[in-house]
Amino acid sequence: MTPSASSDATANEEQERFWNDVAGPLWVAAEEEIELHAGPFGKAALAVAAPAVGEMVLDVGCGCGSTTVALAAAVGAGGGVLGVDLSAVMLARAEERVAASGVSHVRLRRADAQVVDLEPGSFDLVFSRFGVMFFADPIGAFANLRRALRPGGRMVFACWQAPSANPWMAVVNRGAARIFSLEPPPPDGPGPFGLCDPDRIDAILRAAAFSSIEISSHEERLQLGLGESVEEWVHQRLLMGLARSAYLDAGPDRQREVRAALAEELVPYQLDVDAPTSGLMMDAAAWIVAARL
Repeated sequence: MTPSASSDATANEEQERFWNDVAGPLWVAAEEEIELHAGPFGKAALAVAAPAVGEMVLDVGCGCGSTTVALAAAVGAGGGVLGVDLSAVMLARAEERVAASGVSHVRLRRADAQVVDLEPGSFDLVFSRFGVMFFADPIGAFANLRRALRPGGRMVFACWQAPSANPWMAVVNRGAARIFSLEPPPPDGPGPFGLCDPDRIDAILRAAAFSSIEISSHEERLQLGLGESVEEWVHQRLLMGLARSAYLDAGPDRQREVRAALAEELVPYQLDVDAPTSGLMMDAAAWIVAARL
């Protein structure tokens, strides 16, 4: 297989706009920082998935392609990997990464995994690192992915636990919601915490006809924001969070006030309060979910 991005229709237009117009460009620009918080969980999920030489793998929400390349290295030239994502800009970065890696058994496809037309029984493994929490219809989406698995096939994904277990996201989001008087998003709607409840994960996967469901916890202490001020890090989190529109509409003076107020809330997490660019040390937690047909 060779890298080539193609496009399919999406059933989740709001998420498509978000990942193409807002989040995608921001993620590509902040790719190094994002790998600091997502990478360890991706490695943990890969260890559970244990992709084997010769297997065919579907990488859901492949983003900038780091997991796609890792999967391709594991399955070797006798296998293959298809990476799907909604974001054209992130797929463009993934194409660059795939080309630089030298692997030739990867395809990239711009598609909504919720409805993408995949050949039934064509994959041994469906994998995702934080790419399955954004489905408008999670049962339908996971049923669609299940149909793409061969008999005996498996699915492994990482998804974030509750905000309380992830202060690296929650502190800024909670503070911004308070400052801008924003209502919290519905706990079961598409978003980073859409699958934070393990009981809900189990119920969704069983409704999608998966079985042998195993959900394990993986925790990390993340060093974030190294080499930048806390306010600069807050700025990036605000641009990616639920307060984005309110923050951008606030004007430069108000934006500075908001960044300063939220930076104060992050003082307990600073590695060295006397060194403004020393970074933050914050807890993060995800579920590693494994299921079979």
